[in-house]
Amino acid sequence: MQRNPRPFAASRRMLGLAAVVAAGVMAACSDSSTPTAVHASQSVAPQSVMDRGGNGAQNGSGVQNGASQASPVSALLRDYALGAPITVSKVISRNGGTINIPATDFQLRIPRGAFNADTMTITVTALAGSTVAYAFEPHGTVFNVPLTFVQHLGHTRLKGKPAPGLLSQLEGAYFPDVGLVDPTTGEAVVTETLPTSVEATFLDDVVTFPIHHFSGYLISTGRR
Repeated sequence: MQRNPRPFAASRRMLGLAAVVAAGVMAACSDSSTPTAVHASQSVAPQSVMDRGGNGAQNGSGVQNGASQASPVSALLRDYALGAPITVSKVISRNGGTINIPATDFQLRIPRGAFNADTMTITVTALAGSTVAYAFEPHGTVFNVPLTFVQHLGHTRLKGKPAPGLLSQLEGAYFPDVGLVDPTTGEAVVTETLPTSVEATFLDDVVTFPIHHFSGYLISTGRR
């Protein structure tokens, strides 16, 4: 996969943001407090489209998931750019459910028992641009059991390229701030990575990985 060249100034800005995120992660790792899950009955303070806390997140058992350091990666790209964000909200019961964004071939699977409240309104936003990246709300939510990120590859740059070596490089990746993702080139800085599973279907390949907490996720095609 080839990436479009980007200006030196933009690359330097991304590196600067990476340094800031790295410092934030180091500070978070020194904090012994354990985040608590956000339930539908609780009020969530309004923020921007992304959670700007930058903390390494933990699951319901207090175990930290994935890498907790800033890492530059190259994200999966769409074969067409989204001209504007696409947002879908849905009320999910404690019995679980799914949220779909058909225009981007994406699905979020919420299992039974993922949260304690009777219901939770979950919002998924496909970010504008060519980068396959999504924001999830309520910000800061930590789930009892992981949700599943599901992305079909049929309308991405990996369409028709089911080479095992290439697909084995894919990782799920968490970014704490939308400013760490270039919407055009896919260059990004992430603070957590997760193993993926790739399933071949009749139509295309499907990439899945677990989500233990919100807010932003993408598919990494390799470290930079």
